Amino acid sequence: MTMPTLSEGSATTGGRLLPLNSWEAKVIVGLFIVTNALFAIGTSEVAARPWMTYLAVAVAGYGAVVIVKRAPFPFPRRDTAIVLATVVVSTALVFGGVTGAGALGRATWHLGSNTWLLFFLAMRGRPGAAWLGMALMLGQSAVWGAFTGRGALAAVMMSNSHVGILIVATLFARQLSATADRIAALRERAVASAAETAAADAGLEIRRTRAAELASLAVPLLERIRSGGPFDADERAQFARTEARLRDGVRGRSLALPDVVEAVEAARMRGIQVTILDDRGTAVEDGEALRRMVETTVGILHAACSGSITVRLLPAGRSAALSIVHADGDEVTRRTLDAQGHPADAGVT
Repeated sequence: MTMPTLSEGSATTGGRLLPLNSWEAKVIVGLFIVTNALFAIGTSEVAARPWMTYLAVAVAGYGAVVIVKRAPFPFPRRDTAIVLATVVVSTALVFGGVTGAGALGRATWHLGSNTWLLFFLAMRGRPGAAWLGMALMLGQSAVWGAFTGRGALAAVMMSNSHVGILIVATLFARQLSATADRIAALRERAVASAAETAAADAGLEIRRTRAAELASLAVPLLERIRSGGPFDADERAQFARTEARLRDGVRGRSLALPDVVEAVEAARMRGIQVTILDDRGTAVEDGEALRRMVETTVGILHAACSGSITVRLLPAGRSAALSIVHADGDEVTRRTLDAQGHPADAGVT
């Protein structure tokens, strides 16, 4: 059979393991209807009212069309009710058209036909409804047997093999559901394992990138220091800025983003003392919030002309997520942003 459609849901379910809405299933429905029609025509001499038997073929066929329709798992209640109604109605029609005396042969074809409808109803996640349908059909059989003189028990016993088929369907449906649960669990473990592997690979790549950045940033200066002095004022200032930048990568890891690093470097070259602190310990997962935090930080750094600026990512759980303090002489300004990157109440530390 073809793969199940998205209507069965993205998770692994019994419906996805047994796709009853495939084109192969529709071919089987066609054979189902044709077979029922042949049984009805071949036993028409047993029926006192053949038209009722022919109508039962149409009703049972409609139930088969419904049972293979594209639908979620488990089968919707409305469609389940329709299938049960076709079982009850087709049973009533056949029993209403069949005479009470003589051998029946295949005249009670509807019992097997409806049992298969109930079989696949159980497969679509409605075993309880399937057994309800079987109980209704057995009840109708008992009433028909009592009124025709065949005996209620004898009429019910005509469905003994059909009850066995539905027992098999119920057990199969339970096993199918258990298999779907195991597959879903395996899939979750596989996804979790893949995520852990990806995170480990990403962490390794980040460490490699930081090592490369460290090498390109610090190695030339270390070689210059190793070569011996004297060092002029510009070189000493460069040494200090490089040390501060390396410190930012350790103490302010989550904030050491390219735009922030560039703005911090420019501010330090203007003589501003900048401190970057990450007291949160984890990265800001909301991309839009992080973008707003970066824009605010960069704006303040670009606007500053002197003094000192401390940018601090605050511990998780506080009402404010980021604080920016600019001290310029006796004037101190503070900006705080919440977890979404929007301005928060001033004075939060």
